[in-house]
Amino acid sequence: MNSKMIAVLALGALTACGSKLAQPQEGALSKPGVVDRPAVAVRTQPLRRMPLQGMIESNGQVAADAGGQAALAFAGEGRIAQISVNVGDAVTRGQVLAVLDGRIARSAIQQAQADVDAAQANLAKVELRARPQEVAQNVATLQAARAKEDSAKAELDRQEALAQAGISSQRDVQQARTGYVSALADLRVAEEQGSILHAGPRRQDVDVARAAVLQAQAALAAARTKATLLAIVAPFNGVITQRMKNPGETADPTVTVLAMVNPQHTVVDLQLSQDQAELVRVGEPAVVTLDGDAHTIAGRVVAVSPALASDTRTLTVRVRPQHAALTLGAAVKVSIVVRSIRDEFVVPDSAVVKDPETGSPRIYLAEANGRYRAVPVRIMLESDGRMAIGTRGVRSGERVVTRGAYELLPFSGGAFGD
Repeated sequence: MNSKMIAVLALGALTACGSKLAQPQEGALSKPGVVDRPAVAVRTQPLRRMPLQGMIESNGQVAADAGGQAALAFAGEGRIAQISVNVGDAVTRGQVLAVLDGRIARSAIQQAQADVDAAQANLAKVELRARPQEVAQNVATLQAARAKEDSAKAELDRQEALAQAGISSQRDVQQARTGYVSALADLRVAEEQGSILHAGPRRQDVDVARAAVLQAQAALAAARTKATLLAIVAPFNGVITQRMKNPGETADPTVTVLAMVNPQHTVVDLQLSQDQAELVRVGEPAVVTLDGDAHTIAGRVVAVSPALASDTRTLTVRVRPQHAALTLGAAVKVSIVVRSIRDEFVVPDSAVVKDPETGSPRIYLAEANGRYRAVPVRIMLESDGRMAIGTRGVRSGERVVTRGAYELLPFSGGAFGD
């Protein structure tokens, strides 16, 4: 096969794969002092509109969310009697984790219960109405008192008459008067008791007795509440991460005894440069990938630190995974979508070149006459080796140069003009 046939076959192969040789334009001048290059191979592809997402990828570490951490202390004070958990233990909500010595509290509850019983017994006594036996007894007492009063009155009248006749002495009259006064007093007492029996308990006495019961019950409730302060219970399902005290030591509400976290409330913290962090917005979607695991977990950015870390000069970005329990401290990879383009021309980044003199970006479109037309563009988004570009006067389907575009630049050393 002669060399001419080889050249023809090579040209056909390049054309078939979307590439062709760029031919020098007639009369085009190369940059002064530079020898014109031979024809170069370029590759093209049709322009297409499509969505593009900008991503920031970084390594992160799983941490506990603020709402998923708890520092646990006793609400009361005393000597620790028992701590039933150790670091790493899984606990359930409501589980008793530690208790204080409760002997004093139990004694207080017993005394308060006795006070309640006594107050209730007194109220029952005050509210009790007269029984038939008590009414009958009062009637008999009242009859006897009246008879005694009548007899004493008659004796007093007799002694006074005898005294006027000079028969009785004043001493006898005084004794009769004293007997009458005593009998009259007994009659009044019997009558008052009868009135009380028939009228029932006085409202005032009942109110006082009931108030005493309520007061005793409140004291009992307070004693029982104080006893509950002697225990630490788990506020949620989680894992114990710290144990700072042991049985026998004293504790009060200011002393943390245990710390725990909720694995369901985990976040991922990653450190980004200031330039990267400025692109991130709270609420943007993210994807968390476990180290060495192809499984991905959707999430969202929930916080961006406003201040640079003094040691690393980075900003902390926090991502919350959705519906996933991650191992605290685990290393993960995070991808954050920082911007999305829905419908623009998307080309490989090799298709966009910058003018050596102005620095403005452009692409080259292949025309039917074998020439290439330079088109200014605006870079809207770069991601994963692709660019979304904005431009005018361009139609979908036109072929854009994706390889060899730099050689088409004026003054690039190639022999191709605009």
